[in-house]
Amino acid sequence: MVVRATWSRKHLPRDRPSSRELWARGTAGRYNQRRGGAITLVNPATADTLAIPPLPSSYTGGFRDWHRTYSFAYHPAPGQYKIVHVPRCLGRVLVFTLGDASWRDDVKIMVGPAARCGLDAGIVSSDGKIYLTIEDTEARVVSFDLDNENFTSVRPLPSILSRPGSWSLAEVHGRLAIAFSHVSHMLAKTEVWVMEGVPGQLKWNCWYILETHKMRHLPKHLQWQHRQRFARPHFAHGGEHVLTRNKYDYLFIHETSDDTRKARHGVVEVSEKNHGTRVCDIGLSCSTYQETFVYVETMEPLSVYKCW
Repeated sequence: MVVRATWSRKHLPRDRPSSRELWARGTAGRYNQRRGGAITLVNPATADTLAIPPLPSSYTGGFRDWHRTYSFAYHPAPGQYKIVHVPRCLGRVLVFTLGDASWRDDVKIMVGPAARCGLDAGIVSSDGKIYLTIEDTEARVVSFDLDNENFTSVRPLPSILSRPGSWSLAEVHGRLAIAFSHVSHMLAKTEVWVMEGVPGQLKWNCWYILETHKMRHLPKHLQWQHRQRFARPHFAHGGEHVLTRNKYDYLFIHETSDDTRKARHGVVEVSEKNHGTRVCDIGLSCSTYQETFVYVETMEPLSVYKCW
């Protein structure tokens, strides 16, 4: 199904609302950016829709970045879909399970009073869990188990995070990943480190590297104009192909190199002569928050989940 999030902003054309889509096993959902705004589930294969009940009236979360605080996930063991709302100011998490009549706001997360959800890193779901970043005395990653609805810290994190740079969460072939980016004088580089192993024996390995070389012959303000970034949170397809996007919201597909000495699944180099294959324009260039997901078609009717 698909979850599409839509909202309006003053700087957008009136006939072109910005959109965000969250996907979980063929179903999408649409969100209104206003606090407590409506959510609608959509099945693109059947054009079926289902409006979700509003958030509890007791909820007093903030307005800013409202559209970035949701995750929609499918838990394969019980076959459940869940919508999880993680406020930027943490303390409790709101959960709606498809088939229930209302949201629950009794899921608590034990953090310090100054802790915030790191929305810039994103919220990703994988294998029955949702992962998010907590900004406290130090940044850390936690998992939310969709089954028992408990939070657990993900430790250790890849050692590369101690270096100068920025990072975000991603999903690679059903696993949690961290994309670490660093820009030097001549090279913009992103390394994708994937979590492997089991709790207590976790390890991180570099699976992908994306390198963009500066075009020195152009004026300074244009030297990085062709820079690309991995699409978020899902960019890897079939092991040898990755999706990237540039600042103009064009989506490109690349085949990774055969050289796996630096990264398990190879390296992608973007240069003036090699931009990859442009596959589409994802549009809405005035909106900076767009995501990519795997879509698996389903004919499952949404009406079976309406219990309100």
